[in-house]
Amino acid sequence: MGDQTSCASALSDVLNKAKPYLAIISLQFGYAGMYILSTICMKHGMSNFILATYRHVVATIVIAPFAFVLERKIRPKMTLPIFLRIVVLGFLEPVLDQNLYYLGMKFTTATYSSAFVNMLPAVTFIMAMIF
Repeated sequence: MGDQTSCASALSDVLNKAKPYLAIISLQFGYAGMYILSTICMKHGMSNFILATYRHVVATIVIAPFAFVLERKIRPKMTLPIFLRIVVLGFLEPVLDQNLYYLGMKFTTATYSSAFVNMLPAVTFIMAMIF
């Protein structure tokens, strides 16, 4: 009985230490699936603007319940400056980032666009250091 308990606790420790790595691997599989699905949709004639809109609608539907339940008590009160920041970021990110990404994906392969998405953190860091 004691041997099973120690084995279970050792397995639990290993899985707890492996959680970040498993999350990153799962995220990469999700990105790969999104790239393939996006490429297929655009090759069948879907507009990059419509694809970006659908992607954000699905993401909102999936993530909104978690945000309402898990962050209900820790969100700051909605003031006018906070609301204006949310609106500006809401217009800039989907419009610029996603549409330019899908427009570039139309003319290149999914592998090429995947490689450039992985460069975003480095480019963001360099721009933060410059500005």
